[in-house]
Amino acid sequence: MKAVKVYNNNAVSTVWPDGREAVAIGSGVGFHKKPGDTIDEKKIEKVYYIQDDLQNRFLQLLKDARPEALSAAEEILKYARDCGLELKSQMILSLTDHISFAIERLEQGIELPCLMLNETKVLYAKEYGVGRWALEKIRELCGVELPGYEAGYIALQLASSSMNREATYNTLKLVTGALNIIKDTYGVELDPDQIDTMRLTTHLKFLAQRIFSRVQWDDDGVEGLYQLLIRKHQKNEECIRRLRSYIEETFRYTLNPQEEVYLLVHLSKIFNR
Repeated sequence: MKAVKVYNNNAVSTVWPDGREAVAIGSGVGFHKKPGDTIDEKKIEKVYYIQDDLQNRFLQLLKDARPEALSAAEEILKYARDCGLELKSQMILSLTDHISFAIERLEQGIELPCLMLNETKVLYAKEYGVGRWALEKIRELCGVELPGYEAGYIALQLASSSMNREATYNTLKLVTGALNIIKDTYGVELDPDQIDTMRLTTHLKFLAQRIFSRVQWDDDGVEGLYQLLIRKHQKNEECIRRLRSYIEETFRYTLNPQEEVYLLVHLSKIFNR
């Protein structure tokens, strides 16, 4: 079996005997390998046959995500299904990315408490229980102790697959409108396969869920961070103003400062390189 493409030391793309291209995951499976090299099958721990529409996202994720985050996501999804949750196969993508980004934020000292933590505990009790279990599994496999509020974010990741048709339509409308404003304000095209664009889109989806639930949250302690992030790019203030107006006019919802800070964190990741 030969490598088609090497993503990192632990992930390679290869063609299997049945002709299907798959991604092989394993410790050291890609170490010092290049396309055309023979792969040591004994090092393969997991094999992913990815649908065409998800392949680009998965391969981009493999380049940026931590291998241990993928392992943690697999264990969490298995546990969630054992608990009776019905989850789509593409959840492995969003959950792996969330874990990687959460670890990255922790290392950078960025605190982003879950705005819907109390509501999540009540509305998504089973998912929140899985989230609590997930933090221990992440500590075990990734060697980091994430803040307790991350259990809320993981719960929302799991719950997002059960949105109804109206919520799905409104979410699509909000995300599309917000991304168009962002592209127009900064004068750029956003690559949907880039990891930071994926994260921004995911955040906008969660923001939509909060907006449609019509729950208000506290916004204490973010003024200093808000001013810091506004100054990171000359277009940040204009973009936030336009997003605020769009959401108010279209969905009759006023963003609070903490929600705007969360948006600015993602915008700064993309436009402050």
